[in-house]
Amino acid sequence: MIRQSVIDPTGNHEENVERLGKDLGKAQLRRKLFNTVYGRGSRPRSKKELMAQAHIKAKDSQQAQNEIEYLYKKHLIDRAKNEGYAADRSQYVYSKNEFVRANREKIVRVADNPKFAARIPTKRKPVVRGGKTIVVKTITRRALKGKKRLDVLYSTANPDLQSPLRVDAEIRQVQEVVRGSKLRDSVALHYRPAANLTSIMDGLNDLEPGIVHFSGHGFSGGIAVDHAKVKPALGKVVTFDLLAKAVSAVDNPPQVIVLNSCHSAGAKSAFLPPAKAIVVMGDSISDLAATAFAARFYAAIASGQSLQAAFEQGLVAIEAVSISEAKTPQLLVANGVNAKKLVLA
Repeated sequence: MIRQSVIDPTGNHEENVERLGKDLGKAQLRRKLFNTVYGRGSRPRSKKELMAQAHIKAKDSQQAQNEIEYLYKKHLIDRAKNEGYAADRSQYVYSKNEFVRANREKIVRVADNPKFAARIPTKRKPVVRGGKTIVVKTITRRALKGKKRLDVLYSTANPDLQSPLRVDAEIRQVQEVVRGSKLRDSVALHYRPAANLTSIMDGLNDLEPGIVHFSGHGFSGGIAVDHAKVKPALGKVVTFDLLAKAVSAVDNPPQVIVLNSCHSAGAKSAFLPPAKAIVVMGDSISDLAATAFAARFYAAIASGQSLQAAFEQGLVAIEAVSISEAKTPQLLVANGVNAKKLVLA
C-alpha cells in the first residue's frame, strides 16, 4: 500500500510548502527524478523505470538511488511495495504524493527562488506588506466544525462482463481532482464499489450524504447493481422508483442525485423531490465521456462552484474529448430551486 504522508495540509499548509521547497533544492539529478515522478501517467514506477524515463545512465544508479530515497524520506514522493506495478521485480515502486502534486508549482518556486519563500506568511513567520502584518491563523477544531462539509456517497457497479465499464478509472480521477482542490478538507468521497440497494441504503444511513452518485449500466427504467457475490458476476435491476423510495426513507435526504449511467433521464419524476436536483444522461454515454464529466463536475464542486457551474464545466470536459456526447448529460431541478445558487461545498 502507498504510505500516507505525515504532512498536515490543513493546519500547517504554508510551512509544509516552504519546507518541501527547501528540501527539494536545486540538485540536478534529484530534480530530474522528481520531475519524472510528477510527469505524465499515474502508475507507480521502479527506480529502473524512472532512470530510463529520465535518461539517467547506469553508472549513476547508486546516486539515483540515493536521491530517490532522499525524496521519499522528505515526503516529496510516495513509496510502496512492488505488487505487480513494475515488471522488473524491483522491491519498491515510487509515485506522486497527493499534497505535493496539488502544490507542486509553489514547491518548485520555493526551491528555485529562496526570496519567494521569505515572502510566504506562515503561522510562525508573519510577513509585513504595505505596512500590514499578514499572519496565517491556526485552524482550530471549532473553526473546522463551523465549515460546511460535503459527503458524497459514490457507488459504482460493473457486473456485466460482456460490456465492462471503467468505473474504477472514473473514481480514481475524481479522487485526484478532489484531493487537489481548494476545499479538499471539506469534501469527503465515500467509495462503494460493487454497489447494490443494501450498500446504498447503508451509505445513506451512515453518511447522510449531500450527493448520492451512481456510476454503472442503466436503462430508461432503472440501474444495474451488483449481486455482491464473488463469482460469477451478475447484475440485478433496481428501478428508479425503488431507488427513490430508498433515498426518501431517511430523515435528511441528499440534495443532489447523480446518475452517471446510460438513459437515466427517466429518473426525473422519481427523484424530484426528495432531491433538489438530479444529473442524468439523456442517451447512452461512453466511458471516456462519463469519466471526463465526473472528474470536472467534482473538481468544480470541490472548488466552491455552484451546481450549475459544475454541471456546465462537466459539459465542457465532455466536448473536449467527445463532442458528439456533449449534450448527453442533463441537469434537472425541483420547483423553486436555482442551480446557480446551490453551492454544496
